[in-house]
Amino acid sequence: MTQSENTRPNLTIFLMCHNRPAYAKCAINSILHQTNHSFRLIVSDNSTNDELYRLVSTEFADLEIRRRIPSIPSTDHFNKCLSEVDTELFCLFHDDDLMEPGYVNAMLETIKRHPSAVAYSCNAELVDENNVPKHGYFETNGSDVIIDTPRALAGRYFSRFPNGVAPFPAYIFRSNIAANIPIDTQSGGKYSDVSWLLEISKCGHFIWNSERLIRYRVHSTNDGGLESIRDRLRFLRYLKTNICFVGPAIISDYRFFLYKKLIHTELTGKILTQNSIRITNRYLLLYRIYRFFKRETYAYLFYKLGKVFNKKRRK
Repeated sequence: MTQSENTRPNLTIFLMCHNRPAYAKCAINSILHQTNHSFRLIVSDNSTNDELYRLVSTEFADLEIRRRIPSIPSTDHFNKCLSEVDTELFCLFHDDDLMEPGYVNAMLETIKRHPSAVAYSCNAELVDENNVPKHGYFETNGSDVIIDTPRALAGRYFSRFPNGVAPFPAYIFRSNIAANIPIDTQSGGKYSDVSWLLEISKCGHFIWNSERLIRYRVHSTNDGGLESIRDRLRFLRYLKTNICFVGPAIISDYRFFLYKKLIHTELTGKILTQNSIRITNRYLLLYRIYRFFKRETYAYLFYKLGKVFNKKRRK
């Protein structure tokens, strides 16, 4: 169904699933309704029950499904899929997101335009549980965004004015690079997907297509909504050990972000003493003053004002 009779596709899409059969069914249908079928679809079922397996066996009998019995931790599931990549390109899609019909075709065209890059992604429409659109994932003035260094990638995530990032499930990777770099929870815990991307970016350019080619669903069971200060600190340690790649400014911005988040969590009294809280608040104030005098602050404000002015003029 997902490949021509004469040629074996060089793209494998792993649909990574865990206990969300209703969402997974929608994701499967969105993948099968691509305008370009030059890919192989593998459903990687890491559920703790057999609901999804029975659904796929009944409604999508031709699909390849790989059950992970017993269910394994999410990081192990991720690395298991990496170990099974046997095509030139691969995608690790999530069971709660949706592909627009032109995703595969547009991404393959992007790869043709930039054959030397090591990873490719696109913009996304953020949607709620009822699939109602909210906004895009990142801002750009061009058709393709070129991320040429780990510092540029980290800046998209952690600088003061990052303009957003490409969604993780939309990425297509070159297997000769990415499949050989396992994800490591010690480099960020639940945020180690970002450290994994930074490790890959050391090997070459990333390309982001500015089209909104997937729908990224925000819902009550999203793991991203659960905060982990411990994992944030792990990620800070990872950045500090990679200062030669990301630069000190990124680390300072991330430290400001982390301390501000820590001060505003209910864990403050359990983690920090009153003296530590005073010192942290003083650091946050001084950093705000320091940023006030930086040229980048006003460059960004003029950029935003220009966008507002152009939008009003078009109306």
